[in-house]
Amino acid sequence: MKIVGLLAYGNTAPHALKGLMKNFSVPWIIIPPPKIEDLSLPVEQLAQEYKIPIHKTNSNKEIHELVLKTSPNAVVISSYNKILEQELLRSSTFINIHHGDLPRFRGRANSNWAIILGRKEIGLTFHEAIPDLDAGRIYAQYMVPIEKKDTVKTMYDKFNKIIEDDLGMIVNKVLDGYKGEEQKGEGTYCCTRLPQDGYIDWHQTSEQIYNFIRALTKPFPGSFTYFEGKKMIIWESEIPEIQKKFEGRIPGRITGISKDGVEVLTADGIIRIKNVSYEGREQNASEIIKTVKKSLGLNIVELYEMYKHILKINEH
Repeated sequence: MKIVGLLAYGNTAPHALKGLMKNFSVPWIIIPPPKIEDLSLPVEQLAQEYKIPIHKTNSNKEIHELVLKTSPNAVVISSYNKILEQELLRSSTFINIHHGDLPRFRGRANSNWAIILGRKEIGLTFHEAIPDLDAGRIYAQYMVPIEKKDTVKTMYDKFNKIIEDDLGMIVNKVLDGYKGEEQKGEGTYCCTRLPQDGYIDWHQTSEQIYNFIRALTKPFPGSFTYFEGKKMIIWESEIPEIQKKFEGRIPGRITGISKDGVEVLTADGIIRIKNVSYEGREQNASEIIKTVKKSLGLNIVELYEMYKHILKINEH
């Protein structure tokens, strides 16, 4: 049986392992050292069931030594967070699983960006890993549709099914001598997203805000706003089919409260926010917001008054 190593830690990792186990012997899995000492990743739990050794390292040197020691026929990279050096990549056949229709959408957070940008589909690409990030020859590429109600989680579910079903077949094809195809066209990139990038701009359109919320929902940190000076994470929203027409509008102003959620003005209409987290508790927005005489977001006047209050406290 051919041997294939796995570098992985993200949402796709357990499915990559399942896909490989159908066809190959997996001698080890490499994951990054955990940020929280007692945190156990899903791929780690699955590896324990299969009795596969786990190595926790970000060191190119240690990974290289392991590859040389075990001589795998190939190594699959599935959401690993370390750029691998050229000498390491030359020691075996490295195959990367990338969320993006290469050469477009190189880089990170591509699924989130695709939803934020309102794309109707995004690629899932299996390609040769080379030192130039996401630029290697393409072994297989799938165009995965993004439906109107898809979230980043449901998109990962779609990716994971393809990975689990087809990864073994693709790796076998490469090991049988398939060289893949050169990427054609100009490469485009998506930058890394940080938790603070999730702040909602109510001056955007309802559709832009709706896309933003579903792109950053669980398992990601979520998009957020502020209510009465405290952070509110918004996990779910919808655009009401029937809307009042406002000729005078203040984006972020609350316009309606019902059991279905809280309606908020945007640049061009109304969006209804539903499931939120506020002061450490997850609940419907209507359980928190009780008046339409409030706005969501950071207001420069409120910030100024808060700053004056802090200055007065410091003076005393």
